[in-house]
Amino acid sequence: MTERKKESKPRRIRGEGALYQRGDGLWVGTIDLGWHGGKRIRKSVTAKSKKACQAKFIDLKKTVEKGGGLMKNVTVAEWLNHWLEYIVSERNEASTLESYTSWTKTWLIPYLGHHRLDRLSEDHIRSMLAEMKKQGRSDGTRRRTYAVLRRALVVAMREGRIQRNPAAMIDAPSTDVTHRLPLTVAQAKQILAHLDGHPLAARWVASLLQGMRQGECLALKWKDIDFVNEEISINQSQVRLTGQGMSTKAPKSKSSTRIIPMTSLMRFALENTEHRGDFVFYGEPRDRRSDWKEWKQLLIDAGVFPEGTPLGEMPALACGRPTTGTLLRDAGVADTVIRDILGHSQVQVTQESYQRTDQPTKKKGMKALEVLVSPSTKKMTKKALPQKKPKN
Repeated sequence: MTERKKESKPRRIRGEGALYQRGDGLWVGTIDLGWHGGKRIRKSVTAKSKKACQAKFIDLKKTVEKGGGLMKNVTVAEWLNHWLEYIVSERNEASTLESYTSWTKTWLIPYLGHHRLDRLSEDHIRSMLAEMKKQGRSDGTRRRTYAVLRRALVVAMREGRIQRNPAAMIDAPSTDVTHRLPLTVAQAKQILAHLDGHPLAARWVASLLQGMRQGECLALKWKDIDFVNEEISINQSQVRLTGQGMSTKAPKSKSSTRIIPMTSLMRFALENTEHRGDFVFYGEPRDRRSDWKEWKQLLIDAGVFPEGTPLGEMPALACGRPTTGTLLRDAGVADTVIRDILGHSQVQVTQESYQRTDQPTKKKGMKALEVLVSPSTKKMTKKALPQKKPKN
């Protein structure tokens, strides 16, 4: 029997990619899937003959092309990385991908990543949520983590990788529904009076009277201001992306892209705003936290809150939009018009989350109710009152 000659180097077949014969005579087909989770991933098939290996290699390539490189019996970690890289990144904005990646890397992969995807159970998910609570994580954090997992599993089920979605079988962590309370009319007037001559007057009028989001304000450029027609075009919003710094993107929804009529106060404030660059309020891209600090200082300088008030006890900058919505409602503006000014998709969102009533207004409402149901004092007589029955 002749001894098989061993080769010192793999012999690759020209034009057939990574299909080659090893030194021991075994044929190998390998596909490089790139880097996932800090590791280089490769898939391979082997056979004793070139023909058999070619057949396996063709099937492997078809599987990879169809599923982005994932084979059967993948782990939760493998699926989540695949979902982020090939699906979320293609269908969502960069900020959404960054958010999903954060929840996935921080919670889902460390707690669930080692399980096989098709064997992930409700108890596995409950254990993760319980551990997060034990570590003091808020209900909001737990709920968002759950939501990301559920979405990833919805896609996995749709692609036939799992038969059922265990996340859909359990209730999401509950959270208290909180609404951003608007400033009172008195507080809004107090701030607006303080803005006379303020270098950032237009910035705060944009929040209180124009209903603009923080990201929309920080992305606003002078080219978006139409002084002739007295209109402001909202067509982009500012975001911060990891590794990229400040950037702009399209507004959060189609309805958010809108044209807002200027109030006379806004026009006056804009006309007296110094042009320091392309961006209206700060001249250049501004960090959201810095803008937020400017708002807190304004509340103190305007006398709405005393010096030394904890920041957590002061209205958030986002309360400007509910303030706009509430003031418009109190001025008698129709809800559909308010919806379009604020850039909501539904009137219900405007009514439930962006219109609030302060205590003095509620008291006036109850007084109006009394007047409506109470008989006139002139007509009230003893006969109208319940009479006691005489004793026998």
